[in-house]
Amino acid sequence: MELVQSVFDAARNRVRFLFREFPRVVVSYSGGKDSTCTFYLALWEAERLGRTFEVFFLDQEAEYRSTIDMSEMAMSHPLVVPRWYQVPMLMTNATSH
Repeated sequence: MELVQSVFDAARNRVRFLFREFPRVVVSYSGGKDSTCTFYLALWEAERLGRTFEVFFLDQEAEYRSTIDMSEMAMSHPLVVPRWYQVPMLMTNATSH
């Protein structure tokens, strides 16, 4: 079976649909490769339309410096409405009492 469009084109079409159908678009950003790709897909569409979009980042206060650097880069773009949150969280793990 032959693909009609590439994965990249399909992703751009999906993001284009979101900007067309919704007045508010929010990208959840972690600083990783998947959310960085999603960020750039949204940024390209926002630039094409002259629109802004929100970028949400949940700072767990134990992030790598490079993650913070990437998040600051994304949040500083003029078309981005930044949503950077640091909220109290209870995270249990094997070392918790």
